[in-house]
Amino acid sequence: MKRLVFIVSLNTDESFQAVPLGAACIVSALRADSRIAAETDIRFRSFSQSEAGLSGLPVEEAGRRLADILAREAEAAGVTAGLIAAGFSVYVWNRPVLEAAALALKTRFPDLLLFAGGPEITACAETPAVFDWCIRGEGEEADRLLVNSWLDGAPSLPPGRIPVPLATLPSPWLDGTLDSVPIVRDGRGALWELSRGCPFSCSYCYESRGEKTVREIPLPRLEKELEYFSQKGIERIFVLDPTYNASKKRALSLLALIEQKAPDIHFNFEIRAELVDQDLAQAFSRIPCSLQIGLQTVNETSLSLVNRPVDFKKFAAGVTRLNTAGIVFGMDLMYGLPGDNLKGFKRSLDYAIARYPNNLEIFRLAVLPGTELHDRAESLGLVHDKRPPYLVTSTPTFPAHDLERAGRLARAVDYFYTQGRAVSWFLAALHPLDSRPSRFFAAFSGFPAYQNAIRRADEAEHRDIEAVQLAFLEAQYREAGLLPAFPLLRDLVCLNGAWTRALAEGETTELDLSWHPEDLFSSDALDIEGFSDGVCMEPCRVRVFSGPEGPDLVIEE
Repeated sequence: MKRLVFIVSLNTDESFQAVPLGAACIVSALRADSRIAAETDIRFRSFSQSEAGLSGLPVEEAGRRLADILAREAEAAGVTAGLIAAGFSVYVWNRPVLEAAALALKTRFPDLLLFAGGPEITACAETPAVFDWCIRGEGEEADRLLVNSWLDGAPSLPPGRIPVPLATLPSPWLDGTLDSVPIVRDGRGALWELSRGCPFSCSYCYESRGEKTVREIPLPRLEKELEYFSQKGIERIFVLDPTYNASKKRALSLLALIEQKAPDIHFNFEIRAELVDQDLAQAFSRIPCSLQIGLQTVNETSLSLVNRPVDFKKFAAGVTRLNTAGIVFGMDLMYGLPGDNLKGFKRSLDYAIARYPNNLEIFRLAVLPGTELHDRAESLGLVHDKRPPYLVTSTPTFPAHDLERAGRLARAVDYFYTQGRAVSWFLAALHPLDSRPSRFFAAFSGFPAYQNAIRRADEAEHRDIEAVQLAFLEAQYREAGLLPAFPLLRDLVCLNGAWTRALAEGETTELDLSWHPEDLFSSDALDIEGFSDGVCMEPCRVRVFSGPEGPDLVIEE
């Protein structure tokens, strides 16, 4: 009888960014070993919280339910306990549930071999008691050695991290390992690994303890994976590379390959804005893509304390090149960093929005075990949770009540600006109010209609968010004595909102506008007071819809 090996992953959702690539790489490496393939039945079990019915359950109950699923499968296969092994892919978000599942499984099968890997395990100073073995760092070669030794009757591993030769690793995309994952099978999205390691040393990141050099996956494999993605009809790919443009030469080579092999797939890249020159901006503009830029903060003291220097002159120049080339990009901000405070966070928010990002992702600092920042937390006065997600709870310059205020501000930004798709008109709307973004969002965070909206359990539709936006903007314009200019702002918000819904959801919207849409789409309309006074109204009814080549509109008679 063959032995049974489970490789288990658990994700919080079913988005395309939740494809269990790390666990799939382990499965591919095990299946590529001829002995393991001959003597074991390797089963890749990837769950999401909602799919497994775990959402909302207490940790212990969720763990037991997950263990029951695996146990029933093992029992159905007729494999006895001593012939079963289970490996868990452990991250910040799933550690409590997976540890509970491992404990429940061990209770049911005392002779079971339990092992684990992933960022959370790599960060642990000691092996969690529930696991027999922990794999630190990259796991393909270590897992292969462990399973082979288990087949020999004496599970063992050499000390330290075991290097992985990237050039010889099988691709979990090309060998079919990921074909069974629903989001992949449905063609919605994929994760694409290009390299491992990072040339930077940001002290809050796991990579700060990793390799300071970048090891690249060979281009021939990447080319075959691009062909696979195109053939499978994958719609969107998130590129797993902490700084895609760290090497300009390789970045340009891959962009040319994408343009040739997968011109219809949308790609998401994480980049450093300081490294964007004209060549890169033009190359990005030739493919469907969006970029995410890790700004974090404009507080140079904080940046120094976390080993993340930024040349803001080059940063601004890079962002300008992206805007000039018409490239969609977002920015990341972080609050609670050492040396920062609420005033500094607001300054960072104002700086970011002035660069016209399409979205803002704002996070409270997590003091992750295994990072340099975790080791220095006490000396820096960082107080933080000891359990996942390890969020900072106070610092000498950012007390708990200010962190809560920053959190409320971040949620208001996410709702109004990011979910509200406000980039095209937001700064124009603020100009007549003579208000900084941070002050505007602080006021919005207490707006009753917004407070009522966020109390609802269901996710807001864009139309609903737009109604809250307009209600708040009208109140702000009334208070500032600007109500005569509000009809133009309402037209701008509604027309741009309808356009984005046609693009993102394929939705049709009918609008009664006070100005002709060609005038509203002109740059002149962004001078709200001047346009309202100087351009004649031309009331019309417009239908905005998704056409064969993207959003379109017609003026109805």
